[in-house]
Amino acid sequence: MAGKGAKQAQSHGKDDKPRVIIKKAKGHHGGHHGGAWKVAYADFVTAMMALFLVLWLLGASNSQQKAVIAHYFREPGVFSGSRGIIPQGGEDKLGAGIIQAPSMEVLQMHIKEGLASLKDLADFADQIPMKITDEGLLIEVIDKDKQAFFDLSSAAVKPLMRKVLGLIVKEIKDATNKVVISGHTDARPFQNAKNYSNWDLSTERALNTRRTLEELDLAPDRVEKVAGYADRQLRVPGDPLSSENRRISILIRRVEKNDAKLPKPSS
Repeated sequence: MAGKGAKQAQSHGKDDKPRVIIKKAKGHHGGHHGGAWKVAYADFVTAMMALFLVLWLLGASNSQQKAVIAHYFREPGVFSGSRGIIPQGGEDKLGAGIIQAPSMEVLQMHIKEGLASLKDLADFADQIPMKITDEGLLIEVIDKDKQAFFDLSSAAVKPLMRKVLGLIVKEIKDATNKVVISGHTDARPFQNAKNYSNWDLSTERALNTRRTLEELDLAPDRVEKVAGYADRQLRVPGDPLSSENRRISILIRRVEKNDAKLPKPSS
C-alpha cells in the first residue's frame, strides 16, 4: 500500500501543470460599448427636432413676423412689461406691436409693406425712398413730373400725400421716436406773390405736413423740428430745376438720440 501511494505521488508530480480555463460568452456582442450610443442618438433626435421647428416657424411666419422675431433675438427683453426674455406672465406678445423701441430695420420694413399695399402708389414706390442713417430712419416723399404730391407753387397736401402720411403715423404713433420734418424745393424762382419765395413755400409745405400728421393721430409733442430749406439742399445738384428736388423729408429719430437730448433734472 505504501509503495503504491508513492508511485501515485510520483506520477502526479510529473503532470502537475496549471490548467487555463477559457470562458466564451455567447450573445451580447455589443455589451462593451456601454450606453454612449444612446446619448449620441438622443442628441441627434433633439437637433433634428429643433431644425424642423425652425423650418416650420419660417414657413408659417410672414415677413413682418420674421422681422420682429429677428429684432427680438438681437435685443431680448425689449417687450413692454418684461425685464427678461419671456414677457411678464408668460403671455405671448410677439408681433403684437407693443415693442417699446422698434429697430429702424423693423420700422422700415413695416412702412414699406404698408406702402406696397396701396394700389394708388404701386407705380410710385421709387418716389418714397427710405434709408437708415446714424440719426434714424429717413423717409423722403419726392415729386416727379408724372406724379406730384404737391401741386406746383402750392403747399396744400394732396390726398395721395395724406395716404402716405397715414401709413407712417400708423407705424409710429405708439412708439416714442421724435420726428423731424423738412421741406425742399427746386431752384425755379417763385413768381406768384411779390414777397413769397421758395423759403416760404418749403416751410409752409413742411408745416402742412406736420398738421396732417397730427390730424392723423400723431401726438403734437412727437414733432421735434419743422424746417424749410428752399433750394439749399438739392437732391439732384447737377439739375437744380429737376422735379426730384421738390420733396418732403421725414426723419424718425432713434430713441437713444431723443434720450440724449432730454434735459437733466435739477438738483
